Amino acid sequence: MNPELARALDDLLSIKGVMAVAVVDLGGEVLASAQHEPPGFAEAGGLVAAALSASRVLGGFLGGGLEQAVIEFRGGPIVLAPVPRAPGATDPGEIQVVLTLRLSGLADLGRVRFQLPRVVAQVAAASRRGA
Repeated sequence: MNPELARALDDLLSIKGVMAVAVVDLGGEVLASAQHEPPGFAEAGGLVAAALSASRVLGGFLGGGLEQAVIEFRGGPIVLAPVPRAPGATDPGEIQVVLTLRLSGLADLGRVRFQLPRVVAQVAAASRRGA
């Protein structure tokens, strides 16, 4: 795994409430993952790609690009955060990978959203260097 990408995932895991993280490409390949406890995303790349695809279609229907998706489950929410190829890109075609997080509870969402722009930038930079 790219050391910069590993550092970005470790940064995310250090945020209170983040239980698992992964970087998944649009084809469903898990490029990197880490977790505090199962379940993680090592085997769920296809599911993450499908959820991202569905979210992008909904965004197109509503006339806007996907910025972030939160899916609530009994076991905690999942956050999908698209990572653009270029800083500030807003065209959905400019998404290269999706950052996926499993949180312990909905109360952790605000804390994660506060840190997300910084970490998305780290993942974008690491993904460009690793490509």
